[in-house]
Amino acid sequence: MRSGAKFTGYIIFFTSLFVLSFLLYNNAGASENTNRPYYVTSAVPQKIVWREDIYDPYIKATVNVIKLDDNYFANISGPEKAVLGYLASTIGNECYADGGMQNVKCKILTALNMGYQCSEESKSFLKNWFRDDAVILKQVEKCKPTLATTVEKTFDEVKITTADNTIKVDLKGLKLNIKENSLSRWSESITFKVDGDKVSLTERTKKSD
Repeated sequence: MRSGAKFTGYIIFFTSLFVLSFLLYNNAGASENTNRPYYVTSAVPQKIVWREDIYDPYIKATVNVIKLDDNYFANISGPEKAVLGYLASTIGNECYADGGMQNVKCKILTALNMGYQCSEESKSFLKNWFRDDAVILKQVEKCKPTLATTVEKTFDEVKITTADNTIKVDLKGLKLNIKENSLSRWSESITFKVDGDKVSLTERTKKSD
């Protein structure tokens, strides 16, 4: 039974990937997000998440997937891990049920070594870092897995800036509607304040692209 549930999770996951890849391929603006990451001085954004087309031998097709700056994630600071862990708990990042709905595995959360999405391990980590932010604590407590269904929001690109006691995330996202075979984009800037071993969200500006 467990293997059957896991297989179903993979099917849903790959179906979402395939549809997203098709829609991006037919979207003229998609190519701008396939650049390699770049590094400059501190206080200037680093691109740490982006999308690329790759050939997947499992489904024998080219799919558009999330790519990560492995060096950045290997050396990430505690506050940045909390910030990205929070975002990856609320936005889809190639998540699938790994044997059951209680074991939702996601690409960014795995890179952060935070366990399954919405697991007690993940929630405890976020609750500790955001312990003075009542809004985020409530979101974490009510965390729901971001498994692909008919509508999915996912990452397109993430740039992060860390200076003094401030972390700023410039995020681009994709909203996929499998039923309507449509794709839309949004972007937002999110600012967090770091106070020792605590983090809180101070500003969030959204816009539709």
